[in-house]
Amino acid sequence: MGTIRTKESLGRSLGFFQTFAIGTGTMIGAGIFVLPALAISAAGPAAILSFLLGGIISMATAISMAELATGMPKAGGSYYFISRAMGAAFGAVIGLGAWLALVFKGSFALIGLADYLFVLIPIPIMLTAVVTGLLLLFINYRGARSSGSLQNLIVIFLLLILAVFIIKGSFMFQTNKFTPFMPFGYSSIFATTGLIFISYLGITQLAAISEEVKDPSKNLPRAMIASVGVVTLIYVGVMVVVSGTLTLEESLNTFTPLVDVSVIMAGDFGKLMIVIAGLLATLSTANAAILSSSRFPFAMGRDALIPKWFVRIHEKHDTPYNAIVVTGFVMLLLLFLFNVEQLAKLGGTFNLLIFILINASVIILRHRSLEEYKPVFRDPFFPVTQIFGIVFCLALLPSMGTLSMVFSMFVIVIGLSWYQFYGRKKAFPKYDIFDVLENNIHPAPLKDSSKIKILVPIANPRHETDLLYLADNLGDQITGLNVIKVPQQTGLSDAREAFHEKRMAVDGILRDKFEQFPIVVGHEREYIIAFDHSITNSIMEQAEMGDVDFIIIGWHEVNRFHPTIGTVADKVLASAKNNIIVLNGYLPDKIGRIVVAYNGKANSLYGLHLAKRLSKSTGVKMHVLHVIKPDVDDDTKASLWQELEEIKNDTSVFGINVHLVESSSAESAIFSFLEEADLLIIGDSSKRFKFSLIGNLPYVLAKGYKGPVLIIKKHKPFSSERLNNIFMKKVKKLKLRVRRARND
Repeated sequence: MGTIRTKESLGRSLGFFQTFAIGTGTMIGAGIFVLPALAISAAGPAAILSFLLGGIISMATAISMAELATGMPKAGGSYYFISRAMGAAFGAVIGLGAWLALVFKGSFALIGLADYLFVLIPIPIMLTAVVTGLLLLFINYRGARSSGSLQNLIVIFLLLILAVFIIKGSFMFQTNKFTPFMPFGYSSIFATTGLIFISYLGITQLAAISEEVKDPSKNLPRAMIASVGVVTLIYVGVMVVVSGTLTLEESLNTFTPLVDVSVIMAGDFGKLMIVIAGLLATLSTANAAILSSSRFPFAMGRDALIPKWFVRIHEKHDTPYNAIVVTGFVMLLLLFLFNVEQLAKLGGTFNLLIFILINASVIILRHRSLEEYKPVFRDPFFPVTQIFGIVFCLALLPSMGTLSMVFSMFVIVIGLSWYQFYGRKKAFPKYDIFDVLENNIHPAPLKDSSKIKILVPIANPRHETDLLYLADNLGDQITGLNVIKVPQQTGLSDAREAFHEKRMAVDGILRDKFEQFPIVVGHEREYIIAFDHSITNSIMEQAEMGDVDFIIIGWHEVNRFHPTIGTVADKVLASAKNNIIVLNGYLPDKIGRIVVAYNGKANSLYGLHLAKRLSKSTGVKMHVLHVIKPDVDDDTKASLWQELEEIKNDTSVFGINVHLVESSSAESAIFSFLEEADLLIIGDSSKRFKFSLIGNLPYVLAKGYKGPVLIIKKHKPFSSERLNNIFMKKVKKLKLRVRRARND
């Protein structure tokens, strides 16, 4: 009998209207019933434009969100999109930030609900908020279907009441009440937009539950765009009615302007109906916040950014019950820490940051390859929509206040620190934002069938034989480059003529050695003599012109000071736009074994690939050594063994031996494994921004091992070496301009 495989998952139980109801209910909730008083006090009747501007910005992001959601309909929404577009570090920050944004909005809604209930029954505000929060926590704990059904009923009643409010109010308002329309100036419109921006946070909730939506390719875009459109119309309609019914002075003297307008419309009955609407709206907001925000810790737990405890699914209700419980209790805790306005601004600030990264993610994924990203819906106005959303969100951030900005920076620091100390080695995805920008999300070694071009700068006759031997066995096309360094006082043409007259003896030796290669039949070769004032510049130029895959250089004099500076090899390491093979030491007459120090990262993968080519070409036995810490858990150890077994089963190479060694010191384990005449191949440190030209482990091994060490360094455009090279070039250009100016 075959093995039955089981899988925990969330069923797709939400249709279009349920999805629309969650987004609409969250956006239309506490925002329109609690924020109008604050908005009018900050901008007067011009607050109408603030809600309209917020809706337009949100619509741009809704379109971006729709494309992302149809391309990757997974639980976690904005967290999932941003982490896949920008890497796990951004995922840690935005996962925490997006979760907190919804939690803040849920707390904000609970206070709003308590305020409206207090109008009817004088129950303590905090008591009402806490009891309601616990009730909603219980409902969401039992499952998305019951929660979605409650959301449908709330939104239907809410839309009916607000529709009546707007229609009836449109026949009552007086145009003279709109004057002065902008009592606090143009800047107040923008500042107020930031204040009320938390109202539009519901759009992220739709993406967060995308994994539970039926037919997401159709229902998600429709629900997102419809939600933002309907909510914006209602916001603007309500603000027009309030501003046209109450004078500015009356609006400034009330915390519940909608209640005051309803009393004018229909007396106590109108008051009762709008209070019921306020209760339904705030209840809807808090409910949807718990429903959606619990998905962020669930998704982060699935990516190993937080403990697996959050990923557990309830056996009966099929809900991420631990994530829901934590979300609910944090929401209740915030009730005791912040007031209504602070909750609104804090939630709005995180909302703006999310919107910025969502729009940026669409731009990135349109220009970079991600296998899992296959959107059914594509923004027809790309990239105008995304640029508009990013620019306006950035412009709104300063209006959120010092507390919001400081708290946001604190969350960013916490997120990055958590990733660095907890999730860096095990979190998924494994790539970062720089890998994405380099279009190197899934780094893989060159295919066995591909032709490798290698450039060999040759200057040391003793080292040349080793470099050419390696190039011949690793590559298919070999270019030998002898750079004749010319003094600045001598023209390059003059130097070339003098060279032909004298025929330098050193070049004759180098050329004779080059003529001995290739040993491997069929390999192409080319010998170039270049005249240049800078050896490094000539190497860079020839590598670019020849479109080479690797530059192979000798680094046989390791300075005790790390890193070494000033030699040609160091300058090539710091400046090259190509992959580099560095040979430290000299090859023995006969290589005993090829030993690959392997860790699964990009440079290590390239080292493994080149080791296979060298093993096949020379017939030398190959050993792959992976050193792990003694405290590695059994699951990780089993996964590493499986990876090594796959390497061992590569039939293209005869007899690969694999070794998984436990040791607290990788250097000691590798030194103990090496035998005399072994060739050690190791990938350079995968740390992108480091001060040394060669990583610590390769450097220690190169310095401590008496035999040859081959270090593989894959080019990364975004690295400390590359940035430093760009900086130094600018400094040189500046110095040249200053020198010319002095001469003039």
